[in-house]
Amino acid sequence: GDSLKREKVGKTGKFGIGFNSVYHLTDLPGFVSGKHIVMFDPHCKYLPGVSYDNPGTKIDFVKHPVLRQHPDQFSPWMAFGCDVQNTYQGTLFRLPLRDDQQASVSRLSKRVYTEETVFDLFKDFEREAQMVLLFLKTVERVELSVWRQDQSQP
Repeated sequence: GDSLKREKVGKTGKFGIGFNSVYHLTDLPGFVSGKHIVMFDPHCKYLPGVSYDNPGTKIDFVKHPVLRQHPDQFSPWMAFGCDVQNTYQGTLFRLPLRDDQQASVSRLSKRVYTEETVFDLFKDFEREAQMVLLFLKTVERVELSVWRQDQSQP
């Protein structure tokens, strides 16, 4: 990660490695903050217009009706309170877990994450949360949700 925060003394994330840790779990991370959805595709296989030099895309979903155009990609955000039409007050991260097929061709990691391994990560995080959160200045709340295939919401 080439962080734009490098010159800002005292700024969290100035070394550019924090967000890159998501690539341990996923090849296609994304987040919503305010009126934008940001998605990354470092393999340049899934998102149109990305390149190895610029493997991400930032979409203003208030201006552009992405939910209507691509409901399969944008409706998952709705379960967490973002209607993908109006500015969202907060930040949501979406980390689709790397499956067997993705791991077999991934240049980032060959590790597959299953429901069981993710629950183990949740347990580890729960044990360590107080110490970890102590160093996150602007995080007010962390919520981990499980959304099973047979459920309409997490």
